[in-house]
Amino acid sequence: MFMGCSNYTFPTIKSYGTEQLNLLLPKSSIDCRYYFGEIYHLLSCSDRCSNAECLKSPIAAGKSCSNQRQEKIYTLQGDGRITLVRPAEGEWFTIDRTFICENHNCIPYGKVCDLVDDCGDGSDERGCVNHFDCNPGSNMSLEYIPLSSVGDGTYDCVNLRDEMTRCTDDVISGTFLKVSCWIIGMMSVVLDSVVLFRGGISLSRVKSSSGLLDRALIMMIGLGDLLVGGYLLCIAAVDVSYRDSFCGRQYEWLLSWKCVALGVISTVGSQVSLFSMTVLSVSRKRSIAQGLLCPGDRANKRAYVKVMAITGGIILLSTLLAVIPLLQRFEDVFGNAIYYPDVDFIKGFYRKWDFAPLIAEYYGRTRLDITSFSWGSLRRLTQNMFTTRDHLESHVVSFYSSDPVCLFKYFVDWDDPQLPYTRMMLMLNFVCFVLISVSYVAVNRFSVQSSSAVGAASRKALRKRNQKLQRKVTIIIATDFICWVPFIAIAILHRYEVINATEYYALLSIVILPINSVINPLLYDSTVGGFVSRVKTRVSFSIRRRGSDIRDRATRTLRNPVEDRGERTEDGRTNEVRDEVITSSIEISSIRM
Repeated sequence: MFMGCSNYTFPTIKSYGTEQLNLLLPKSSIDCRYYFGEIYHLLSCSDRCSNAECLKSPIAAGKSCSNQRQEKIYTLQGDGRITLVRPAEGEWFTIDRTFICENHNCIPYGKVCDLVDDCGDGSDERGCVNHFDCNPGSNMSLEYIPLSSVGDGTYDCVNLRDEMTRCTDDVISGTFLKVSCWIIGMMSVVLDSVVLFRGGISLSRVKSSSGLLDRALIMMIGLGDLLVGGYLLCIAAVDVSYRDSFCGRQYEWLLSWKCVALGVISTVGSQVSLFSMTVLSVSRKRSIAQGLLCPGDRANKRAYVKVMAITGGIILLSTLLAVIPLLQRFEDVFGNAIYYPDVDFIKGFYRKWDFAPLIAEYYGRTRLDITSFSWGSLRRLTQNMFTTRDHLESHVVSFYSSDPVCLFKYFVDWDDPQLPYTRMMLMLNFVCFVLISVSYVAVNRFSVQSSSAVGAASRKALRKRNQKLQRKVTIIIATDFICWVPFIAIAILHRYEVINATEYYALLSIVILPINSVINPLLYDSTVGGFVSRVKTRVSFSIRRRGSDIRDRATRTLRNPVEDRGERTEDGRTNEVRDEVITSSIEISSIRM
């Protein structure tokens, strides 16, 4: 209902068989985004729209509409007379009620801006402000929906573009996450490649069985972190390839084997690294407890078999945990939704409860518990709706396809059938964190106790070693805490609907969880850690040396008086020397800070 209206007569020329209408239109401009068809046309062409232009496009004299029939007779009424008009060859007569399309078809103005491509080329909808274009820039697949349907929780566009909260134009949103993904990925790949290369060379030189296990587990940590780094680089590359076009091609990526493979690689890598750190910490605690800190047992064939069994078990367990959600046998547990690319009325990813109104409408069954149906049953029921098509192409959205970054689905709702498996994984990872923390605390305590039992001469060296060990243990526990404890806490809060954690998924998967893949090589491998320490020492020495040189230069300049040499002015060399002294002092202050 318009406030402050005026009368408007439409059409201004009477056409035989129709009646003129007296309409009430607003006196001032209004928002026309939620009006369609003839009303939209009337408002925009009467200067009543604040945000829409009139799309009035009458046919020019001597031109024709290609979709009109030549035998049609037009009847007009004017000046109290009825006139019958038959178009001549090559000429058409029309009144100002016809919209001419860019392809020369003609349609009534009531079909302009009505969310339907009536022209066949989209020209009747192109200039409208009352719709959301599901395929912007495309001339082949034209689909429009009302603006009120955007972001309402229901997929209306076939390509899912209308749900912008879950569908963005980039795989990774935000410059910070994009840059972090590249940096963390490259650092992880480089550092962990060094760990594996150096570890492989030194593995044959290890003489003790406990040293052999330690070296093998450190290489396993490097292998797992290398997989995580490779995953990050692949996701960053995918983001570049889908830049500004991901929303329209979302289903193409989420349903691809590449997304599933990256999800498996990420899960295997993170679990291999975590399990290896757990076994390594427990092994070191056990060695210290048994007095094997400097063991005398040599690495024999039995020791190699033991190491192979432990490392093989870690890889097997990690792979099994990552692959179980993909097994066909567990499709009803880990399948998130189903997608029909060739069925227009089943748009986007259909979850089980989305099928309820569809099944009830077609089969007349309103008391069915759709969530208890298997995906196979729902596919058969949907297939039976199409008697003329023998096979409908369908895809079950996998466990790793719930988010564009293809990560393990840690954030689940209370009624999600995947909840028990996700809960088990979170509990397993939390237990690993506790074991790592307890083991290294015990190692640190044993080291402190052992230093008090030695003589005073050795106590100073042991105290220095213990301080270094304490810092290392603190960093190990802190980094593991930062990676897993907040992640587990957020998953629990999401489970009890305290927060919606899906918006943090990219941040957690790109920055928080993978950060250990960069830190671990510095903590567990002496080669990488020593290299970084040497670089740090050289940089620090270079800065101190430069500061010392500048300080000496400034001191010499202040002590030696300026000698007059030839002709000079009041603002000549004396001022130059003073400026040099001031500049040197500033440089010294900067280096000290």
